Amino acid sequence: LGFTNVETQYPVVNWAITTPTGGAVSSGQNYSLPTPDYYPTFSASDTMTWQHGAHTLNFGFSWYREQDHYWNAPAGFGNLQLGLSNGDPALNMFSTADLPNVNLNNANSSLTEIENLYATLAGDITSVNGSFAYLPKTGAYSTTGCNPCRAYNLDERSGAFGLFIQDSFRLRPNLTVNYGLRWDFTGANQDLTGAYHSVTEADLFGPSGQGNLFNPGSLQGTNNPLYQAIPKPYKSWDVSPQPQIGIAWSPQYSEGILGKLVGGGQTVVRAGFQIRNSIQPYQYMWDYATDQGQFYYQQWSYNAGSSGAAGTFAPGTLALSRTGNSQANGLAAQNLFLFSPTTYQTTAPMSQYTFLNFNSNDPNTAWGFNPNIKQPYTQSWNLGIQRQIGKSNALEIRYVGSRTVHQWLGLDTNEVNIFQNNGPGPSFLNQFQQAQANLKINTAHGYTGAGSGAPPQTFADLGFPGEAPTPIFDAAFAGEPVSNGAAADYSNVGTFIQPLITGQAGLVAGTLSSGTPVDYFCNLVGASFTPCATNLGFTGAGAGYPINYFQANPYEAGGSTFVNTSGGYSTYNALQIDFRQKQWHGMQFDVNYTWAHNLGLSTMNDWEGLLDNAETLRNLHLSYAPTLYDLRNTININGTYDLPFGKGKQFLNHGGALDRIVGGWTVGTIFTFNSGSPFQLLGQYETYNYAHNYNLGDGGVDLTGISRSQ
Repeated sequence: LGFTNVETQYPVVNWAITTPTGGAVSSGQNYSLPTPDYYPTFSASDTMTWQHGAHTLNFGFSWYREQDHYWNAPAGFGNLQLGLSNGDPALNMFSTADLPNVNLNNANSSLTEIENLYATLAGDITSVNGSFAYLPKTGAYSTTGCNPCRAYNLDERSGAFGLFIQDSFRLRPNLTVNYGLRWDFTGANQDLTGAYHSVTEADLFGPSGQGNLFNPGSLQGTNNPLYQAIPKPYKSWDVSPQPQIGIAWSPQYSEGILGKLVGGGQTVVRAGFQIRNSIQPYQYMWDYATDQGQFYYQQWSYNAGSSGAAGTFAPGTLALSRTGNSQANGLAAQNLFLFSPTTYQTTAPMSQYTFLNFNSNDPNTAWGFNPNIKQPYTQSWNLGIQRQIGKSNALEIRYVGSRTVHQWLGLDTNEVNIFQNNGPGPSFLNQFQQAQANLKINTAHGYTGAGSGAPPQTFADLGFPGEAPTPIFDAAFAGEPVSNGAAADYSNVGTFIQPLITGQAGLVAGTLSSGTPVDYFCNLVGASFTPCATNLGFTGAGAGYPINYFQANPYEAGGSTFVNTSGGYSTYNALQIDFRQKQWHGMQFDVNYTWAHNLGLSTMNDWEGLLDNAETLRNLHLSYAPTLYDLRNTININGTYDLPFGKGKQFLNHGGALDRIVGGWTVGTIFTFNSGSPFQLLGQYETYNYAHNYNLGDGGVDLTGISRSQ
């Protein structure tokens, strides 16, 4: 209704009313926005063969270039939420006195439904928000709203060039050797827009210093870690020799025991070894080199509020139908928005976002590449013996193995520390265990929170025999209101009591390392840690704990700092047995069995392999386990049989129409059986490690009443 004076074009309007089941009801003022992609790939290759005596040489080259364009949806229009905010005068129109029969027993009460229905009909707005795209041509965010709508579009380029030469050398009539060499020049994937932000490896470690883990009080790094626009986050690979060698030998023994074993030319022995480089999926570029797109768009908001702070308007003063008032005109001029970030930054200090919800989908997480990351390669080898049986059958037994190294692996260098953080006082793990003991003793003295008049559960030191103080909790809870003789959080069931019961020391340490929603961390380290003062308004002196007491980089407090390295590896070993029958009386088939074992360094719950991460940096080999592809037993059976009907066959040997109907038919079957893929049982107990929803260091499950094999 004339709202284009407030938002330039195309606002998305979200109604306040819901369905009887609680689902949102859309106004219909929503749009399906385009997100196309265009990934042109150019390639060229050529191979030349030269035969000379017993040698057959193949040599040539290959080249490719890929440019990936992903066009994000246009931005610039507003998302409007209808409703009545606290302080809206319209709330005074509805009361239980006037509506004596309303139901107030649940969140979707009748009174709430009435208020939301009124807000939808009246068009009362509680918030307006949206985003402006970064425009590489101008080096700034779009300021035109949707005049026209703008988007930040991705533009990545990658390519490689390779040379190879191979010789098939027939040393003897029954012995052939194949050998060769390939050499690739592989370019790094790079961002052509210049807007991909990430964090250098040194900055990921922050004030502790690169590689300086689990060493509270030792500050050897930078107190000003940065997000930076790094279009090419890692180096190209130009040194990549990839040799290969293979032999095929047919023993010609015809007498004695060897003659009976090999059958005088009826046996072939094959063996080989090769090294091959590989290129990791380009998705890694997005995962680790873009900081998840946090700088591509400038978020803006305008919310109902009574504080008068920037980005707020008085509740009840903005509505769909009130386009002529000063608030709406100011909104059109964009001078009332709250912007985040305020301007586009090529380099941004990490402290600017500490404790803040920088990205609602992935709070307090930084990403970066090891600039010298290595290219993965696989060493593979095989040994097989094939023996002809009769005139039509062959049996082959093979051993196949491989080892892949330099696989890309994401490591959380901000792994929470519960073991080495002594001082002031004992380590956090010791204090956590004392808190568990206090909770158990208090529960035995009636602090159960259950039953009429029973005091709440608490892990505070109440002076009972066997209890002791926990100074880190005392310091973290400083300034809280007192309850049952101690700070209120000593009785916080969800945040502390339950994790104590389930032994989640890592989770509790992660909670205390965060500055929100309570100033736990700032109470420990004090306002000398700049983000406490600048981002939270904290002014206390704190308890004197070092800023890296829990994590190497406190500028990502309570969060993770992922570096993509080439520390991963995996192995594959398999025994293969293959029995083949070539065409015989119209029938042929193949039966093969594989026993295999595939182990690798990665988390079992990450099937995509794009965020592989070790369980703990303390011992990477603890994450060396069966991979998703660890299928121990596989049987394949396939075959065909030409039906004996029609011209030239045993039955109905006639031509003409009958042959066209019944002749020439073949039946076939393919049967595969394999044992199941491995899977991990997660207990969701973060006993020694903690990271936002990444399931790192999961404590597993207790098997009660069943065995592991069951």
